[in-house]
Formats: sequence, structure tokens, C-alpha cells
Amino acid sequence: MLLNIYSLIKTIFSFVIVICPLVIFHELGHYWVARWQGVSIESFSIGFGPALFQWKDKNGTIWKISPYLLGGYVKFLGDADPSGLTTTDSAIESSITNKKPWEKILIAFAGPFANYVLAFGLILCMVIMKGIPDANQPIIGTVSSSSVAKNFLFPKDTVLEIQDRPVQSFQDILSILQSTTLDKELDIKVYRDEKIVDVRLKSSKIPTHSKEVWKGNLGITPQCSWKKISEDQYFSSALNVFLEEIQKPLEIFKKSNISQLSGPLGIAQQARDILEYRDLGMFLLLMTSLSVALGFFNLLPIPLLDGGNILLSIIEWITGKHISHRVTQWLLWSSMLFLGGIFVYSSVKDLERYTFVKNILHYFYR
Repeated sequence: MLLNIYSLIKTIFSFVIVICPLVIFHELGHYWVARWQGVSIESFSIGFGPALFQWKDKNGTIWKISPYLLGGYVKFLGDADPSGLTTTDSAIESSITNKKPWEKILIAFAGPFANYVLAFGLILCMVIMKGIPDANQPIIGTVSSSSVAKNFLFPKDTVLEIQDRPVQSFQDILSILQSTTLDKELDIKVYRDEKIVDVRLKSSKIPTHSKEVWKGNLGITPQCSWKKISEDQYFSSALNVFLEEIQKPLEIFKKSNISQLSGPLGIAQQARDILEYRDLGMFLLLMTSLSVALGFFNLLPIPLLDGGNILLSIIEWITGKHISHRVTQWLLWSSMLFLGGIFVYSSVKDLERYTFVKNILHYFYR
């Protein structure tokens, strides 16, 4: 049990290392554009909750580091709370309430845009230092320490068959896992140490419904090889990889359902596995994927997110009227309940992968 608790702590630490730079860059996007538009910034916080450390700069902005590192915020003059959804009337010109709708849209869009800019920069660094990634070979790169496949599948295993279906690429692996429900045993044939090995896996996870699949529950990632390119192809190659990455969240959003949703702990587990793999290129690729995902997620038209603020500013622009305090309060609480529910659900799903949590759940629900 202590080993599992240590594993959980290590996973959370990996999450902090990976996610904090992305959050900082996102919030700096809001900060820079707000300053450009003449908005006064009251506070800039990395994390939520009471400040662990803070200082005030010459412009009067309070910079904070807070304990709950699941995000951050920039609080403008005129904001009633850090969400930016509710505001207070102010006669001061630098208040966010006195800015035109198009200016508010620019400020809200700046955070996700900064994540996309960061993603392209990370890809360019990756292309220069490592080359172009090829992660579609049917070769296992990492096996999650909390996966049922641990001690059965190993890095550098070449997958030959799953469920008696031939495998020629990692995409084939994902397709078979997508079509195989979690209540079925998984028969895998791999090539290891110059011999063919048969592996049979049974999920220890309690399926949330009868159609839950193995995809996202096996805990393996592909081995990534790198193709070096010439200097004159750096930018065009980076752009191609970037365009592929920005399409991925949309494809996942269209195809996946809530049972496949991974929460912060699931992301943290992936971060830990890649950090343990010690491949700089894979680390940059992970940072890229998360930065794009963060930008995409924040553009969803949900109040509390940047996309929600953009939508409300567009409505204000069209109608020529400020949205009433009663409406913004209702939107604030309903979005908190909605996003909070998704967060709790996805976190419980992630926690179920840990033995000591599964034992607790079995004790209460046996």
C-alpha cells in the first residue's frame, strides 16, 4: 500500500512539472494582451487557493503561487472574482468593465492562442534537436506502473497480434482496443528477445458500463523513433507536425465518450511514464499535446472558460447591452457544477487504477 501511495505522489509531482509551464504561458497571454489594451491587473496567480507566496510589482499587480496547481488566473480591475464572469461597475478607465466587447474577446482569446504559440515553439525545438517523430510502429515504448499490463508487457516488445487479429502499426493496436470491451480477456502475441510470447490480460478495473473498452485502459505508449531532417526543412516540418497536433483534440472530442475521459491524474500518469522514459523528444511532444489540449479546452463555449467569456462578449456586442448580474451568477454556478462533475468523475476513473483505491471501493461497494 505504501508503494502505491508513493507511486501516486510521484505521479502528482510529474503533473506539476509538466502542467505548470503551460498554465503560466496561458495566463501570460491574457496578461500581455490586457496590458496592451490598457487594463489594470490586480493579481496573477499560478494555482488556486490561498497564496503560499506573493509579491507586488511596480504596477500594483500581486503575483501569487497557490497550492492547488490545477490551473491559474489573471484578475483584472473590475472583476468581481477570478472567474472573470462576474464584474463590478467602475468609473476607472482601466477597468475591464469599460472595455469594448472586441477588446474583451482579444483578452479572452489570448490565453488559448498563447498555448498554440507555445506548442509550435516546442515542436520547432523538437524538430531541431531530435527530428520528426514516428510513433506508429507496433513497438511498445512505455508500460504504465499502474497498468494491468505491468510485468506482462515490456518496452521494446513488438506486438504481432491482438485477439487473433494481425497488427502492423500502433494505430492497429488502438483500433483493436477500441473494439474490445473491458469485460473480455485480452490475448496478445508479442515478439520479445527473439521469440514469440503469448500474453493474456484481464482487467482489474470495474467497468462503468458494459460498453467500456480497453482503449485508454491498457496503459502502454508507442516507442518513438526520430527522423533527422535538413535545416531548410525545420520550419515546414514543424508546421506539418503542428497542424496534425491541433486536429487531434477535435478528433478525440468527436469520437470519444465520457467513459474515455481522462482527468488530471490520468494526464499525470502519462507525464510520469514519459519522464521516466527520459526521452527529450517525447517530453517535448507530450508538452505540445497538452498545450494544444489546454488551448482547445479553454475555447469551448462554457462559462468559466475563455470560450464562454468570448461567447458572452459576442452576445454583448450584438445586443449592445451588458449581461445582467443575475444571469452571470446563474451561469457561474451552473458551469462550476458541470465542470466540477466532469472533474470528479474523471478523477475517480483515474484513481481506480491504483490498487489501494480499488480495495477501498470494493470494501464499500462489494
